[in-house]
Amino acid sequence: MGNRRRIVLDLGLWAIALFLASVFFRQGISKFSDSSGWAQAFRQWHFPVWFRLCVGAAETAAAALLLTRRTASGGAIMIIAVMIGAMGTHVWWGRPWQITSELLPLLLGTIVAVGRRKSFFLRRKAEKTS
Repeated sequence: MGNRRRIVLDLGLWAIALFLASVFFRQGISKFSDSSGWAQAFRQWHFPVWFRLCVGAAETAAAALLLTRRTASGGAIMIIAVMIGAMGTHVWWGRPWQITSELLPLLLGTIVAVGRRKSFFLRRKAEKTS
């Protein structure tokens, strides 16, 4: 792969990661407020307060992990997991048409997870065969 193409792909991954980090940092922090719209929504879905706080912590942590190349894949995987859970909630409560708001973060999270997989710090190094 050419050097120019590699740079463009890297910049694209950074742009997506920064966009996701911005969105999920703000949304994660908002889940800590008992008076937020998220608090009302989680009550309506019959989720306990601790679950809303865990989702907020996961989203905030995912946003932070997206900010470095070595942890971006892990942050993206966390976003994917939260989005799948959110989609399941909409389907469970009989509102499957609402899953559309999770599709873009799910897609972008998948792009970052795949694009940064080789940099992920938990990835094992290939052993040399003699």
